[in-house]
Amino acid sequence: MTPRTFTALLTLFSFVTLGQAPPKSSAPAKKAAAKKAVVRPLDQIKKMVQMKLPDQAIVNQINSFGPALKATPDDLIALRQIGASDAVIVALSGGGGTVPALTAPVASSAATAVSPNWNSDLSAIPCTPATSSAKRVLAIDEFDYGTVKSSAQAIFGTNVDLGKGIQALLMKRIAESGQYRVVERRNLGKLMAEQDLGASNRARQAPNARIGRIIGADAILMGTITIFGRDDKRKGVDLGGYAPRVLGRTRIGVGEGTAVVAVSYRLVDAETSEVIDQGESRGESKRKSSSLAIAGAGSRGGGFGSTDLTSTNFAATIVGEATTECIDKVAASANAQASSVSKRTLEVEARIADVSGDRIYLAAGEVNGVSKCDRFEVYRVRREILDPTTKEVIDFDLERVGQLLITEVREKVAIGAYNGVAPPEPKMLAKKVLQ
Repeated sequence: MTPRTFTALLTLFSFVTLGQAPPKSSAPAKKAAAKKAVVRPLDQIKKMVQMKLPDQAIVNQINSFGPALKATPDDLIALRQIGASDAVIVALSGGGGTVPALTAPVASSAATAVSPNWNSDLSAIPCTPATSSAKRVLAIDEFDYGTVKSSAQAIFGTNVDLGKGIQALLMKRIAESGQYRVVERRNLGKLMAEQDLGASNRARQAPNARIGRIIGADAILMGTITIFGRDDKRKGVDLGGYAPRVLGRTRIGVGEGTAVVAVSYRLVDAETSEVIDQGESRGESKRKSSSLAIAGAGSRGGGFGSTDLTSTNFAATIVGEATTECIDKVAASANAQASSVSKRTLEVEARIADVSGDRIYLAAGEVNGVSKCDRFEVYRVRREILDPTTKEVIDFDLERVGQLLITEVREKVAIGAYNGVAPPEPKMLAKKVLQ
């Protein structure tokens, strides 16, 4: 037995005798201490962000760590990449504080210190709704013309869709008056399908669809053409009776007579189908003629197009005179009822198009149903929800960040003031608050 071995046995014997455990190597102890020191407060904050815990809970935890929590610029960038909100970033950079309520001004909050221009006190902004922005939307249907089809064919020398022609004339007259925003009824379905229009229960939020809805109609104008041509009571001759061809023109009956056009019409509430107004309108030409035929009407090579009742050439004929008078009376009647038409309040969604200081530009305007003093809730789009089969975007995971008060409205854009916990950014989604 060597002296070294003897000494080791003697030392072990002494510890056993005294009831003590032999000392452990210092190297493992140092390794354990090193492993324990790896966990940082910042790692815990990162986990809370990844789990999408409420901002206020994360900010409270940041404040509880105090000086022990230090974040470098690289740390802040990494946190932003995993979804940290502005409130969390500001708190980590030394701002501290709490997450302010969206309904209260945040002029004294830490977020304001980052960019003082974008946050406004919405409660201090006076706002009076503009009456000019409350135009009703009128859809004009094609008029039925089955009872005068043969008359029209005799006049034009070809089949003419009078229903579309009368519709075009009415749209022009009523739009010129400025009482309504006018749309074709047959186009409403197409527009709603293409741009996700209408009520929220059938709106599809998808990036390939323009977010910003053209609202549907408040009322619909429809009717029937009952007379188109001559109302010759003396001879009892109508255009559908005797219409021989003479030298490329159509001669109707005998003697001279005035041209007459008459329609029956109804103005209907688009939501309730209630009849707001109804009546009959009749127009007569100031001149007389033995023939109502229109030279060149059946040919697209000369004159005017066979279906263009809005042209000056058609208006110059005696049938055109009667049509103009009849349609002007219908338009006047519809305009007189504008105040009786109930305006629909429909959901509007639009993207923020631009931010300039405290002026927020919304990619929707009067044509989309936006009015002065409307309020919008503003959301950051965190991620898209996909259909597992088609991979189509069917919804968004949204984070509410603020409110927008509309102060100016133009045709296709609205401008407003913003208040929130995060700066407004282009492409954020704004949803109109329905009253």
